[in-house]
Amino acid sequence: MYRSLPTGIDEFPELRSLSKCLYVDKTKQIADLCALLLGERPQLFLSRPRRFGKTLLLSTLQSLFLGERHWFEGTWIGQEGHWDWNDCRYPVLRLNMGVKNAVTRPRLEKRLVDRFADAADRAGIAIDPAPGAEIVLAQAIRQLHKLHGRPVVLLIDEYDTPITESAGHPETLPEVMSVMRSVYGALKDERHRIRCTFMTGVTRIAKAGLFSGANHFRDISFSPAFNSLLGFTESELQDTPDLRRTMADCARIAGCSVTNLEAALRRHYNGYQFSRKNEKVYNPYSLAECFAAFSESQGTVLPLDELPNAWAQSGTPDVLFQLWKARGARTHDLAYTHGKPTLAFLEETNYDVTKPNMAVLMYQAGYLTLTQEAPSLDSSLLRLDFPNQEVKQTYMEALHGWQEDSVAEWHGREREERRAGVAPMHKALREGNAQDILSSLDNYFQQFSYPLHAVPKASKEYYDYENHYRTLVCAALYAGGMMSPWAEVPTTRGRIDILVEAGAQILCLECKTEGSAVNALQQAWNKGYVDHCRMAGKSVTVVGLKFDCDKRTIVEASVWKLGRYDARLERWEHEPFLQADHSLTQLSRMKDDEARSAIIASWDISSELTNGERCIKA
Repeated sequence: MYRSLPTGIDEFPELRSLSKCLYVDKTKQIADLCALLLGERPQLFLSRPRRFGKTLLLSTLQSLFLGERHWFEGTWIGQEGHWDWNDCRYPVLRLNMGVKNAVTRPRLEKRLVDRFADAADRAGIAIDPAPGAEIVLAQAIRQLHKLHGRPVVLLIDEYDTPITESAGHPETLPEVMSVMRSVYGALKDERHRIRCTFMTGVTRIAKAGLFSGANHFRDISFSPAFNSLLGFTESELQDTPDLRRTMADCARIAGCSVTNLEAALRRHYNGYQFSRKNEKVYNPYSLAECFAAFSESQGTVLPLDELPNAWAQSGTPDVLFQLWKARGARTHDLAYTHGKPTLAFLEETNYDVTKPNMAVLMYQAGYLTLTQEAPSLDSSLLRLDFPNQEVKQTYMEALHGWQEDSVAEWHGREREERRAGVAPMHKALREGNAQDILSSLDNYFQQFSYPLHAVPKASKEYYDYENHYRTLVCAALYAGGMMSPWAEVPTTRGRIDILVEAGAQILCLECKTEGSAVNALQQAWNKGYVDHCRMAGKSVTVVGLKFDCDKRTIVEASVWKLGRYDARLERWEHEPFLQADHSLTQLSRMKDDEARSAIIASWDISSELTNGERCIKA
């Protein structure tokens, strides 16, 4: 019997004691982490999304610093000469700050005191009851230091939970912040008794406000050296014999080849990147739950297009849910980076509990990740995007449910019912029929009641409206499981609103709330959006959509079927304006933006109907 990934086990000794559980060896990177902690950086902080193995990492560090060598047999660090098991033995105080429903000072104080007393008891010391959490923490550090005669290693898990839990309670948030500031202030007061401190959490709270004078933690969340400290890389899956056997078994159950299964797993669960290092990691929880689902299928076939969304369905951070409700869920808006390089923006921007930034919060929660730019652009550039199909699919299908119960009921139908509901829209887009696109989208939007449109209307910003409608269209395209839309796809001169790959066809959709649907087509020509699809070898159709903010539905649709690109002639199969002096490729090379815009504006779309569809109005 071979071993497989554990589910629901986050204690290192328990994992290592169960013969059926597989441990993917991370101890070489853990040794590098410890070298920093015991060297020049004795206070470190690491942020990762939930269920990525942070608790297991702290448990592993605890066993390591306690000198429990027997748990590390067969690992890299367990080999002779890789770890000093005598000099690196320290007393350990491990704290879990993940208290729930403690949004008032008395309740939070009580919960923290209980947590600290329990941690002290596990460390082999007894502490006297005290009224303040910071007093109990300081007492535990002092007694542990006195008992062992050595400085204490402090491990803190979920340091940010009390703060994020209180985000929706502005009336008591100052009290909670005050308690946490006192607790972390105790670390500074006891620093001569602390050998090192390692702290983990989901969010990167503004450290100056929380830690006051103890703002000395080095954040390694974006360090390339620790990009894959949590999560599994592709090479780890390939090089671990037990995992290879597990995948072979799952492929047999799925009735497919191992190669096809690997591709499905990669597409559905891989894709997280936490630094500039172009190294993707799998969500370990998702992968473990997927393997468990295969093993529990009892001989029934588990289709590759219905892999479980275990991580995404295991819960959404409360603060993220509240923010989505407050401002309206929509496709991720990369303008939140305010024009700065994405990684620099994330590094500079800590989570502000009073005014959280949506892009930062979605990244920290695991709904967005760093990714390299498209191959046609500078590969050194980074942007934010969905990490994989699991996250994207769950996010898109949940958009409506987070805003209105009636829409949630619609999206709560069985998959086949959802497919039937959006099938006319998918068919119309594939065929490029403007009239059918208009009617099918209008039927879709008529399902939504007035409150769904309240958020963009309150802002009175046309861009917010466009974001709103783009999001709903993306959700509709994705809901049936038949199309895979990408929102705000970056190109050299702008962002395509929606790009859809449907078999041998690419759909380029532009949404407008001002102007006309024809203007949307003109923007695609002017910005050179179709150039992004030149070398795809597929037939390209450009669709312009006009939404009316007052009628709250689509009112115009225009379509142009470009066909395939001929690289030899440098022309599309069906150039939009056959009588014009310039092809789209020639226009895209013009450096004078005003001249290019003037040429495109002079084209009369009504006289070019051979390969295009008229602008259909409601």
